[in-house]
Amino acid sequence: MLEAVRPECDADVQFTSMPKVGHRLVCPACNSVLTVISQHPIGLDWAFMEPFKASISNNRRPPQERGV
Repeated sequence: MLEAVRPECDADVQFTSMPKVGHRLVCPACNSVLTVISQHPIGLDWAFMEPFKASISNNRRPPQERGV
């Protein structure tokens, strides 16, 4: 059995096989949504519910990208 420890709540999270990076799960102790960030050792972090997208206002883009 493979396991990782959540530093925030000290819960032991167990896996039956090696999880893939990006796998999402729920912490059994605090019900936080987590994502696997590394495999050796298994690292867990908070999962973002929406993909992060940087937004750039149209007038901050170079003129050639604005069609000017």
